[in-house]
Amino acid sequence: MELSDSKLMLACAQGDSEAFQLLVERHQHKIINFFYRLSWNRDLAEDCCQEVFCRIYRNRQQYQATAKFTTYLYRVARNLWIDHCRKMGRRPREVSLQTPIGSTDKSENTQLADTLPAPETTPQTAFSRSEIQNSVREAIDSLPEPQRLVVLLAESQGMNYQEISEVLEIPVGTVKSRMHTAVGRLRDKLSRVERT
Repeated sequence: MELSDSKLMLACAQGDSEAFQLLVERHQHKIINFFYRLSWNRDLAEDCCQEVFCRIYRNRQQYQATAKFTTYLYRVARNLWIDHCRKMGRRPREVSLQTPIGSTDKSENTQLADTLPAPETTPQTAFSRSEIQNSVREAIDSLPEPQRLVVLLAESQGMNYQEISEVLEIPVGTVKSRMHTAVGRLRDKLSRVERT
């Protein structure tokens, strides 16, 4: 029988390192994805994920199973992101698909676009899909941070309004309001792109 996240975390607080390892294995991919969608930087996303789990481990004795573990996990992730943005003094710069990645060796001209999976369709439809994805990404990136967090938690992490409310520590009505405003802004921005 598989233990719940909360039970694993409580076992971790009692010194069970294997329980903590299971928690990391269950959630690290989603946390990396969360930070990647905030920064579009894989290295930063992995570093942030590692720091989230370090913070959770350091504070394991204070954990109380009053809410779902994922609520606690994303709250720590959100707070870490806020700390990171404050430290940077601004929102992280946006990255284009032509951004060089990997090795700093100039002879290796690997770009972010090169890491995308090969299309299983014609070049024309792949180009069209890529343009749409870029437009959506740019539109989401242009949202103010509070709206962007709500959209990312809902769309990429699959959270409902109640869960987002708990993670962001705001009322459900505020989550709904931010989502409504974000959807309106996205619709407006994407309709302008469609007309061009």
